[in-house]
Amino acid sequence: MILGSARAAGNEPRSPQSDGDPRSDAELLEESRANPAAFSTLYRRWATRILSYFYRRTWDGDAAADLTAETFAIAYLKRSRYVRSTVPAGAWLYGIAANELKHYRRKQRVEKRALARLGVEVPTMDDASLARVEDLDEVAFFREQLIDALTSLSTTDRDAVRLRIVEERSFKDVAQRLGCTEGAARVRVHRALNRLSNAMEHDEHG
Repeated sequence: MILGSARAAGNEPRSPQSDGDPRSDAELLEESRANPAAFSTLYRRWATRILSYFYRRTWDGDAAADLTAETFAIAYLKRSRYVRSTVPAGAWLYGIAANELKHYRRKQRVEKRALARLGVEVPTMDDASLARVEDLDEVAFFREQLIDALTSLSTTDRDAVRLRIVEERSFKDVAQRLGCTEGAARVRVHRALNRLSNAMEHDEHG
Protein backbone atom coordinates (compact mmCIF):
# COMPACT_ATOMS: atom_id res chain seq x y z
CA MET A 1 0.00 0.00 0.00
CA ILE A 2 1.58 3.28 -1.13
CA LEU A 3 1.68 5.77 1.76
CA GLY A 4 -1.54 4.45 3.18
CA SER A 5 -3.40 4.92 -0.16
CA ALA A 6 -6.25 7.29 0.64
CA ARG A 7 -4.43 8.91 3.54
CA ALA A 8 -1.44 9.88 1.47
CA ALA A 9 -3.55 11.01 -1.45
CA GLY A 10 -5.07 13.61 0.77
CA ASN A 11 -1.81 15.19 1.79
CA GLU A 12 -1.12 17.22 -1.31
CA PRO A 13 -3.17 16.34 -4.41
CA ARG A 14 -2.88 18.42 -7.52
CA SER A 15 -4.41 21.86 -7.11
CA PRO A 16 -8.06 21.85 -8.24
CA GLN A 17 -7.51 25.13 -10.09
CA SER A 18 -10.29 25.01 -12.69
CA ASP A 19 -12.20 28.17 -11.84
CA GLY A 20 -10.60 30.35 -14.49
CA ASP A 21 -8.85 32.48 -11.89
CA PRO A 22 -5.17 32.83 -12.90
CA ARG A 23 -3.99 33.32 -9.32
CA SER A 24 -2.24 30.39 -7.67
CA ASP A 25 -3.33 28.97 -4.32
CA ALA A 26 -0.40 30.67 -2.62
CA GLU A 27 -1.27 34.01 -4.19
CA LEU A 28 -4.88 33.71 -3.07
CA LEU A 29 -3.83 32.87 0.46
CA GLU A 30 -1.47 35.82 0.63
CA GLU A 31 -3.96 38.24 -0.94
CA SER A 32 -6.65 37.11 1.51
CA ARG A 33 -4.84 38.96 4.29
CA ALA A 34 -6.18 42.21 2.86
CA ASN A 35 -9.00 40.88 0.69
CA PRO A 36 -11.24 38.19 2.26
CA ALA A 37 -12.80 37.50 -1.15
CA ALA A 38 -9.54 35.86 -2.20
CA PHE A 39 -9.94 33.34 0.62
CA SER A 40 -13.45 32.55 -0.62
CA THR A 41 -11.95 31.57 -3.98
CA LEU A 42 -9.38 29.38 -2.23
CA TYR A 43 -12.18 27.78 -0.23
CA ARG A 44 -14.19 26.96 -3.34
CA ARG A 45 -11.12 25.32 -4.89
CA TRP A 46 -10.25 23.12 -1.95
CA ALA A 47 -13.45 22.54 0.06
CA THR A 48 -14.48 19.39 -1.81
CA ARG A 49 -11.00 17.89 -1.55
CA ILE A 50 -10.75 18.62 2.17
CA LEU A 51 -14.27 17.26 2.74
CA SER A 52 -13.31 14.07 0.89
CA TYR A 53 -10.13 13.81 2.97
CA PHE A 54 -12.14 13.83 6.18
CA TYR A 55 -14.94 11.61 4.89
CA ARG A 56 -12.55 8.85 3.80
CA ARG A 57 -11.10 8.86 7.31
CA THR A 58 -14.22 9.23 9.45
CA TRP A 59 -16.95 7.64 7.26
CA ASP A 60 -19.23 10.24 8.84
CA GLY A 61 -20.71 12.94 6.62
CA ASP A 62 -21.65 15.26 9.47
CA ALA A 63 -18.24 14.93 11.12
CA ALA A 64 -16.49 15.49 7.79
CA ALA A 65 -18.50 18.64 7.14
CA ASP A 66 -17.80 19.99 10.63
CA LEU A 67 -14.08 19.23 10.36
CA THR A 68 -13.92 20.89 6.95
CA ALA A 69 -15.55 24.04 8.31
CA GLU A 70 -13.18 24.07 11.29
CA THR A 71 -10.17 23.61 9.02
CA PHE A 72 -11.01 26.59 6.84
CA ALA A 73 -11.96 28.71 9.83
CA ILE A 74 -8.53 28.07 11.35
CA ALA A 75 -6.84 28.65 7.99
CA TYR A 76 -8.59 32.00 7.67
CA LEU A 77 -7.58 33.07 11.17
CA LYS A 78 -3.97 31.98 10.61
CA ARG A 79 -3.63 33.11 6.99
CA SER A 80 -1.18 35.87 7.95
CA ARG A 81 1.24 33.19 9.15
CA TYR A 82 1.47 31.45 5.80
CA VAL A 83 4.90 31.62 4.15
CA ARG A 84 4.94 30.50 0.51
CA SER A 85 8.58 29.39 0.52
CA THR A 86 7.99 27.02 3.43
CA VAL A 87 5.25 24.77 2.06
CA PRO A 88 2.70 24.79 -0.81
CA ALA A 89 -0.66 26.35 0.06
CA GLY A 90 -2.45 23.05 -0.46
CA ALA A 91 -0.06 21.23 1.87
CA TRP A 92 -0.54 24.01 4.43
CA LEU A 93 -4.31 23.46 4.34
CA TYR A 94 -3.88 19.72 4.68
CA GLY A 95 -1.54 20.26 7.61
CA ILE A 96 -4.32 22.09 9.42
CA ALA A 97 -6.77 19.37 8.40
CA ALA A 98 -4.45 16.68 9.76
CA ASN A 99 -4.29 18.44 13.12
CA GLU A 100 -8.07 18.71 13.26
CA LEU A 101 -8.34 15.01 12.44
CA LYS A 102 -5.97 14.19 15.30
CA HIS A 103 -8.17 16.14 17.72
CA TYR A 104 -11.26 14.38 16.37
CA ARG A 105 -9.72 10.93 16.72
CA ARG A 106 -8.53 11.67 20.24
CA LYS A 107 -12.05 12.68 21.17
CA GLN A 108 -13.44 9.56 19.48
CA ARG A 109 -11.10 7.31 21.48
CA VAL A 110 -12.34 8.86 24.71
CA GLU A 111 -15.96 8.35 23.64
CA LYS A 112 -15.30 4.74 22.56
CA ARG A 113 -13.76 3.95 25.94
CA ALA A 114 -16.85 5.36 27.59
CA LEU A 115 -19.11 3.24 25.36
CA ALA A 116 -17.04 0.16 26.14
CA ARG A 117 -17.49 0.73 29.86
CA LEU A 118 -21.24 0.88 29.24
CA GLY A 119 -21.15 -2.30 27.16
CA VAL A 120 -22.30 -0.55 23.97
CA GLU A 121 -20.94 -1.97 20.70
CA VAL A 122 -20.52 0.45 17.80
CA PRO A 123 -21.24 -1.16 14.39
CA THR A 124 -18.59 -0.95 11.68
CA MET A 125 -18.95 -0.59 7.92
CA ASP A 126 -18.55 -3.78 5.87
CA ASP A 127 -16.18 -4.15 2.92
CA ALA A 128 -18.93 -3.53 0.37
CA SER A 129 -19.90 -0.24 2.02
CA LEU A 130 -16.30 0.91 2.17
CA ALA A 131 -15.80 0.00 -1.49
CA ARG A 132 -18.81 2.10 -2.49
CA VAL A 133 -17.47 5.09 -0.56
CA GLU A 134 -14.07 4.77 -2.23
CA ASP A 135 -15.72 4.67 -5.64
CA LEU A 136 -17.68 7.81 -4.87
CA ASP A 137 -14.58 9.62 -3.67
CA GLU A 138 -12.48 8.54 -6.67
CA VAL A 139 -9.78 7.17 -4.43
CA ALA A 140 -8.39 5.06 -7.28
CA PHE A 141 -7.75 8.21 -9.32
CA PHE A 142 -5.88 9.90 -6.48
CA ARG A 143 -3.85 6.75 -5.86
CA GLU A 144 -2.68 6.59 -9.47
CA GLN A 145 -1.66 10.25 -9.41
CA LEU A 146 0.16 9.77 -6.13
CA ILE A 147 2.07 6.70 -7.28
CA ASP A 148 3.34 8.59 -10.33
CA ALA A 149 4.41 11.53 -8.17
CA LEU A 150 6.10 9.32 -5.56
CA THR A 151 8.10 7.58 -8.25
CA SER A 152 9.79 10.88 -9.02
CA LEU A 153 10.97 11.33 -5.42
CA SER A 154 14.20 10.01 -3.97
CA THR A 155 14.12 7.25 -1.37
CA THR A 156 15.04 9.77 1.33
CA ASP A 157 12.20 12.09 0.37
CA ARG A 158 9.68 9.22 0.31
CA ASP A 159 10.84 8.10 3.75
CA ALA A 160 10.52 11.65 5.08
CA VAL A 161 6.92 11.90 3.85
CA ARG A 162 6.02 8.45 5.11
CA LEU A 163 7.38 9.02 8.61
CA ARG A 164 5.94 12.51 9.10
CA ILE A 165 2.64 12.35 7.18
CA VAL A 166 1.59 8.71 7.12
CA GLU A 167 2.95 7.52 10.46
CA GLU A 168 2.39 10.97 12.02
CA ARG A 169 5.71 10.88 13.85
CA SER A 170 7.20 13.95 15.50
CA PHE A 171 10.07 15.75 13.77
CA LYS A 172 12.31 14.51 16.56
CA ASP A 173 11.39 10.91 15.77
CA VAL A 174 11.71 11.54 12.02
CA ALA A 175 15.21 12.90 12.62
CA GLN A 176 16.20 9.81 14.58
CA ARG A 177 14.86 7.52 11.86
CA LEU A 178 16.60 9.42 9.08
CA GLY A 179 19.81 9.86 11.05
CA CYS A 180 19.89 13.65 10.94
CA THR A 181 19.18 16.68 13.13
CA GLU A 182 15.63 17.76 13.87
CA GLY A 183 16.13 20.90 11.81
CA ALA A 184 17.34 18.86 8.86
CA ALA A 185 14.32 16.56 9.23
CA ARG A 186 11.98 19.55 8.95
CA VAL A 187 13.77 20.70 5.80
CA ARG A 188 13.60 17.22 4.28
CA VAL A 189 9.88 16.84 4.97
CA HIS A 190 9.03 20.28 3.56
CA ARG A 191 11.30 19.70 0.57
CA ALA A 192 9.67 16.33 -0.10
CA LEU A 193 6.16 17.81 0.10
CA ASN A 194 7.16 20.57 -2.28
CA ARG A 195 8.58 18.09 -4.77
CA LEU A 196 5.54 15.85 -4.44
CA SER A 197 3.24 18.81 -5.03
CA ASN A 198 5.25 19.98 -8.05
CA ALA A 199 5.27 16.48 -9.54
CA MET A 200 1.50 16.14 -9.20
CA GLU A 201 0.90 19.61 -10.65
CA HIS A 202 3.17 18.74 -13.57
CA ASP A 203 1.18 15.56 -14.15
CA GLU A 204 -2.04 17.56 -14.15
CA HIS A 205 -0.86 20.02 -16.82
CA GLY A 206 1.03 17.47 -18.86
